[in-house]
Amino acid sequence: MIRIMIVDDVPVYRDYLKNFIEWGSYGFEVCCEAKDGKEALAMYEQYQPDIVLTDIVMPYMDGLELSEKLLKDNKELSIILITGNSEFEYAKKAVKLGVCDYIVKPFEKEELIITLLKLQDNIRKVLEISNEQDAFKEEVREQQLRQYIYRKNDYAIELADEKVRFPYPFFLVVTVSIDLYENKIGTEDILNWKTILTSMLQDMIQINGKQEVFHDYEGNIVTILNFENQQSMEEYQGYEFEDLTKLAKEHIGIDISVGISGYCSSVSKLQKGYYQTLQALSSIYAPHTTHIFDYKTLLKECKREFYSSDLVNEINKAFDVLNYENIEMVIEQELNRIKEYENIENATMIYMSLLSILFSYLTKLGRSISDVFGEDFQPYSILNNEGNYTKKRLFLYDCYHKAIQYELEHQDTKTQQVARQAKEYIDVHFSNPNLSILDISKELLMNQTYLRKMFKAEYKMTITEYITKCRMERAKELILSENIKLSYVSYEVGYNDPSYFGKCFKKYYGYAPSDVINR
Repeated sequence: MIRIMIVDDVPVYRDYLKNFIEWGSYGFEVCCEAKDGKEALAMYEQYQPDIVLTDIVMPYMDGLELSEKLLKDNKELSIILITGNSEFEYAKKAVKLGVCDYIVKPFEKEELIITLLKLQDNIRKVLEISNEQDAFKEEVREQQLRQYIYRKNDYAIELADEKVRFPYPFFLVVTVSIDLYENKIGTEDILNWKTILTSMLQDMIQINGKQEVFHDYEGNIVTILNFENQQSMEEYQGYEFEDLTKLAKEHIGIDISVGISGYCSSVSKLQKGYYQTLQALSSIYAPHTTHIFDYKTLLKECKREFYSSDLVNEINKAFDVLNYENIEMVIEQELNRIKEYENIENATMIYMSLLSILFSYLTKLGRSISDVFGEDFQPYSILNNEGNYTKKRLFLYDCYHKAIQYELEHQDTKTQQVARQAKEYIDVHFSNPNLSILDISKELLMNQTYLRKMFKAEYKMTITEYITKCRMERAKELILSENIKLSYVSYEVGYNDPSYFGKCFKKYYGYAPSDVINR
């Protein structure tokens, strides 16, 4: 945990800071609190916090003097000043002296969390802690929730034994999409902040009912809102999502958009609701002044739906086998069906939405959009200028064709690179008994399915088989080279149970660990 000291001369405000945030959920703990700078200076030596969160105006020793004394001998210490508007100029001066940041009263708790996470490498540290503790449990929960939005209409029976259930028949689905192309923040930083924003959103939502927040296979943040009654569902305004877009833009520099579904009357309607949110999000590429797109409003303006699960699945399947002809055929059939050229404004929106499917797929593969299309690639400008729909269709097809060609040219190189990185990670961490494919995929920022395929293609064995190989070969080395107990060998190569280790060893080599010396 990252340790925080709170310094403020008002007891009520100290309690407020200490208790209004679930610090542990974000990888922090409040290790101590002080009523003024003088007391804080003494307590610092005892508790050695990583971050000092302090007010400016206090008796005996104010926040500025405290900061100066602490930073004199502790250059790496992170200090955040809490200031009122009247102290704003003092706060700016303090930042010049080495204070990390300041936050102005009044502030939302999410603003403070983001400010803390932006310090040094805190976000990476926090995510490492949470991954170690809950990675497997969280992956299981997300897989269960994804089944509600991806399975076909007969999935309700199949979900009967799932652990994640919803008690009421009144639903909205909300999908939050991070702009993968326009944001200048690096891919790794976007993925890290996406995890934090997901946790924040879970805390921010306040409804009469139940909510579940998770990620879809495209990396979007999906929320299923399950309301106690129809009135609560129909009165819901989505203010939490508006707040989230402002926080992301103003404090992180990430542009996000939100799609809200129509009303869903049962769990069997959630899949349709999810794809309604994707269709609503396609409005991103039309002129607008908002980041919130409601399908119910969109439905009144558009006569034809174009964004369906079948369309996305067909494009992705064709991309899986790098078949450009099938992609062009699927897109052309859809565009002819909806006659996008009858409405110029909607046409641009639809073309960009089709490109967003491509961008999501490339990002999932670990590709850089600028590497595939060049640094000067400006699709919106091209599609939004004057010109007939035929030229714009050709531009769209050309983008998909370039992506396929790029993948064909770089496929082997990418496979080798990812497989090698996975192998190197396993070589270092195979002794961790909890090592999983999920850990490796998060380390490499790579989808698990593609990671498995790339590793198998390069090394002709699965990731699990390679982990076992590393463990067994190291175990044999230890037994042959050192006079140590088998229980210790078991622990050293990632097995907490010596008996289970013995069975795995015998299965791998054909003889027991105790027989190694005699062979």
